[in-house]
Amino acid sequence: MRVLFFLLAFACALVFSTVTEAAPPGKGHLGAQTTSTEIIAAVPANWPPHYSLDEDGNPTGFAIDVLNHLAQELDLRVQYKVAPSFVDAIKMLEDGEADLIPNSGIVSERKANNLFTPPVETFQIVVFVREGSVAPTLISALHHKKVGVVERNAGLFILRNRTDVDLEIYPTAEQALFGLLSGAVDAVVYPDTVFQALARNIGVEDQIRITGSAMKEIPRGLRFRKDRSDLQALFSAAVTAFVNSPEYKTIYKRWYGAPEPFWTSTRVFEGMLVIVAILVGAFVIWRYVMVSSFNTRLRLSKLQLINLNETLETRVRNRTRELSEEVEERKRSQRDLEQFFNQSQSLNLILDFDGTILRLNDSWEDFLGYTLQEFCERPFIEFVHPEDRATTEETFAALVAGEGIDRFENRYVCASGEAKHLRWSARSDVDRQLVYAVAQNMTDQKHAENALKLSAQVFTHSDEGIIITDTKGTIVDVNEAFSEITGYDRDEIIGRNPNFLSSGKHDAGFYKDLWATLRKDGVWQGEIWNKRKNGDVYAERLTISAIEDEAGVPTNYVGLFVDITKMKAHERQLEHLARYDRLTGLPNRVLLADNMQQAMARARRHGHTLAIAFIDLDGFKAVNDTYGHAAGDELLVSVAHRLTKVLRTEDTLARIGGDEFVAIITDLPDEKSCVSTLNRILEAASKEFKLGAATASVSASIGVTFYPQTEEIDGDQLERQADQAMYEAKIAGRNQYKFFDPEQDRRLTEYYAQVADAKKALKTDAFRLHYQPKIRLATKEVIGYEALIRWQHPEKGLLMPGAFLPPIERHPDVAIELGNWVLDNALEQIERWNEVGLDTTVSVNVSALQLTSDDFEETLKSHLAAHPKVEPQQLEIELLETDALSDIDRVSEIIRNCRLSAVGFALDDFGTGYSSLAYLKKLPVDTLKIDQGFVHDSLNNAQDQELLKLIISLGRVYQLDVLAEGVETLAHAELLQSFGCKFAQGYAFARPMPADDVLDWHRNWVEHRLTQSAMPRALTGS
Repeated sequence: MRVLFFLLAFACALVFSTVTEAAPPGKGHLGAQTTSTEIIAAVPANWPPHYSLDEDGNPTGFAIDVLNHLAQELDLRVQYKVAPSFVDAIKMLEDGEADLIPNSGIVSERKANNLFTPPVETFQIVVFVREGSVAPTLISALHHKKVGVVERNAGLFILRNRTDVDLEIYPTAEQALFGLLSGAVDAVVYPDTVFQALARNIGVEDQIRITGSAMKEIPRGLRFRKDRSDLQALFSAAVTAFVNSPEYKTIYKRWYGAPEPFWTSTRVFEGMLVIVAILVGAFVIWRYVMVSSFNTRLRLSKLQLINLNETLETRVRNRTRELSEEVEERKRSQRDLEQFFNQSQSLNLILDFDGTILRLNDSWEDFLGYTLQEFCERPFIEFVHPEDRATTEETFAALVAGEGIDRFENRYVCASGEAKHLRWSARSDVDRQLVYAVAQNMTDQKHAENALKLSAQVFTHSDEGIIITDTKGTIVDVNEAFSEITGYDRDEIIGRNPNFLSSGKHDAGFYKDLWATLRKDGVWQGEIWNKRKNGDVYAERLTISAIEDEAGVPTNYVGLFVDITKMKAHERQLEHLARYDRLTGLPNRVLLADNMQQAMARARRHGHTLAIAFIDLDGFKAVNDTYGHAAGDELLVSVAHRLTKVLRTEDTLARIGGDEFVAIITDLPDEKSCVSTLNRILEAASKEFKLGAATASVSASIGVTFYPQTEEIDGDQLERQADQAMYEAKIAGRNQYKFFDPEQDRRLTEYYAQVADAKKALKTDAFRLHYQPKIRLATKEVIGYEALIRWQHPEKGLLMPGAFLPPIERHPDVAIELGNWVLDNALEQIERWNEVGLDTTVSVNVSALQLTSDDFEETLKSHLAAHPKVEPQQLEIELLETDALSDIDRVSEIIRNCRLSAVGFALDDFGTGYSSLAYLKKLPVDTLKIDQGFVHDSLNNAQDQELLKLIISLGRVYQLDVLAEGVETLAHAELLQSFGCKFAQGYAFARPMPADDVLDWHRNWVEHRLTQSAMPRALTGS
């Protein structure tokens, strides 16, 4: 056994020595320093070559090896906390969860809140790009590039104030690398060695490269919290000596040089642990055998001791049982006494002769809401209701004198303020000077007695008539109000059945349903007509309720009723006022709606046609103004009388307000059948009216619509249709009728819907401007761009102008608002292009509505003033030829005034209007734009060719620039150039494109226009 022990000790010593000598400082262990001071280091999980995790999840890397070596030199132990990313590691340091970060860039932004050692190494902040991409060579070349940086990294600190760079901030370096590889960013600014090691780890090192020179060199050192100046001073001295040592070079070579060999010190250490585990297992087995032998001897000794104690324990148990039985008997007697005192059926109380409460049962707590302690701290008299204290004190004095008390009643006040009624029985023990009292809660009984008294008063004095019968309907009692309402005295009706009150207005079925409901639900409510003693019939609102016994069996019926005869008469009066016109007595809008619903249902059922005629009097206002409102009212009454006569009895005439009437003409075999009735209405309305001594004449304009229609429609819609047709009749000259046109209504509805959508699009910024270049044919030079509007519709996608502009151009407010939006956005785009060096002109289309509006000149000046970086000559306004000719004098004056500020003007779609030489001479424009209709077939159409030559000649005569639109092929461009046309635009050069694509297109066009006669498709956008 001693030999085995020595072997075990030797193995442990050997392992300890091996670990101490061979444990590398790169795996997060500190060898045999078990008593050293512990420091906490926060490290990211994946930031090679400085930080990463080995296959066991332990931190490893260049920064780990350096820190472990320094800690070993300073006799410190390191505990590592692994963070998902470098940003999370920095947060752990800032939150106080760590003392340091082993390796971090020393930049000015971090020095304010952190302490750093002298540099351990220096790396460079460089620009990485994808292999094969066009790379910027200077930091200034990042202008308008999308550049990726990592949160809280030196790259972000360098570029965050650059407003000309579009920064994409990633949380980790891996995400920045994937963003560069996927093309999400054009470049990534990051430390060189870290980004290269990360790319090497995931096998994409050959897909990225460094471009240009380093943006900045960043020294890296150990980073401490501001409050750990002690550690910073300790490590600073160690770093200064360490960076020049051979050990530093070995660590540096390991992580920046050749890969680690298989037999590392870690794997040696793990092998030695296996040997130690085997030896420890052998020792445990030997020890188990020894302990088992000792336990066997111990059990034998315990058995002997148990036998010796068994006799003594038996005698002790017997005596203990006898004592327990005596104690249990005494407890049972005490428990019985307590149960009797604390019984919940009564309120028990013990007081002394001074009125102090000595003891009471728990029921008092629930009864009054006070705690038992509160009861014992106050005299009992304080809980008695103030009005009952005098009689209670007299009764208590009798108890003190030795008398017994029974059925004494008083009130106690609860903690909530509520009064409770009690009935007492009490006895006194004069020798011990104690009072024993028992009380019963009488509150519910008192409330019931009071309720009965109240019910009797209500029954006697109620304003409602009350009748009580037995289950057979025999009257057993009535109150005074019953006699006042019916006229019968109480003595006349007791013992009779209430059916003698019947008015005869209800049949037997009514009473049968009444009794069925009463027996089923126990209650019936409703209105009923009865007869008084004098024979008058009256209406009453009656409620009959069944009174049931404890088993739920009805014993009586109680009826409560009020006389509502006057109320019913008032309701009829109000209903007439609510449904009829007060002046003419005709149905009003409410009754009209009811009658229309009924007529529509009848027309559907019988397959007939229904006509709704909206009638408005012509000239009624003049009658009112001339003769006064009284005469006007008299005329309206006369009109109502005449129109009622010309209509059939089954038709409806209603006045819906002012001088407006609606007639419902029913049961028509077809739509034409109403014409004779409409003519009679026109004739009746146009006859002279006698208004006292004066006469007046009016006429009627009538709008007519029909039901049923092809689509489902309601009464309100029919009235609106007839109203709309009536306005058409007024516009057509009055004193006539017009039929509603559904197709015209559909077009009008669609127009207003399109205008409403356009207004919403302006509010939500859904319109877009696309730009198409204009080319000088001789040199292929870009002379400017035309701004063309598009609508990014949320449901229909990108819409061309033809899909939405026509209805907008007919609405002045929306057309002008949209035109101002185009002007403002075009000028804003010119400003942005000027800032990046693209000096060009932009032409915008302006409608005649906007150009001829009262404030166009001032509006144009305000737009230009709002964009001071735009020269006025960079803006050109295009006007359609047809718009210009609509008011040529006014348009010419506006153009001349606007040209004073150097804004250019072009006549668009030339050739589609009159193309008059006189008009052309009068319009002070700078450019003629040939409509694409003349260009499209010009290659094969001699007539189009001659027209093109003519328009180009006109331009030369009037010294105007001529630009051809719709140039789709280079053949078209060459033909136009041969005719003398200098400028063109169309798909042959580029399709309209978003503003974001213009710069790239423009740059590529400039590069290729002088080297190739034909533009490549990639540059044309086709």
